[in-house]
Amino acid sequence: MEKGEQKNIEEIFCLTGEESFRKNLISRINRIAGQLRGIEKMILNHVKCDEILNQISSIKSALNGIAKVVLEAHLKNCIVQKVRNGVEEEATSELITILSKLMEKNSKSITDSNDNIVRKIEKQIAEMKVSIEVNQCCGSILKDIALIKNELDSMAKVILDRHVKNCLVRDIKAGNEEKIIDDFIYTINKMIK
Repeated sequence: MEKGEQKNIEEIFCLTGEESFRKNLISRINRIAGQLRGIEKMILNHVKCDEILNQISSIKSALNGIAKVVLEAHLKNCIVQKVRNGVEEEATSELITILSKLMEKNSKSITDSNDNIVRKIEKQIAEMKVSIEVNQCCGSILKDIALIKNELDSMAKVILDRHVKNCLVRDIKAGNEEKIIDDFIYTINKMIK
């Protein structure tokens, strides 16, 4: 078997035969899509910024949960198979790239509006569902998760900037600084996990 053929078989191997696993992932992704729609409504309804930031943190946490189970499947199936087939350099390089993307913090400057970011995330979620449904390699699903997390970080930065400049200042001027600071610290702690 030629190397190119071998790689195609390995990429399909990741989730093949694990229908309940794929259904579970799709269900979890659908919940995330619902949470994202909830954020969109929160923004339109001018809900407090810290509540929106907490919802973004919840989505990132849910994505991390999906990433963990997909990463485990990727390690057990794809990486092990590649190592056994003698392409360990390719396997380790791919794994390091995926892990780097998953752990990377977004540092790009933000030029998109929250609406555009939401649209990008919705598109990425739809693409991730298709990847799962057609048994694409776990690596591509993990890359989708990393992209979504980066977009959520972008959205959080936009909202956090607005929150600090507007809400936090306004609320401190109005009084009860201790509660305001406690709420703000709680939100920040959730965001930096």
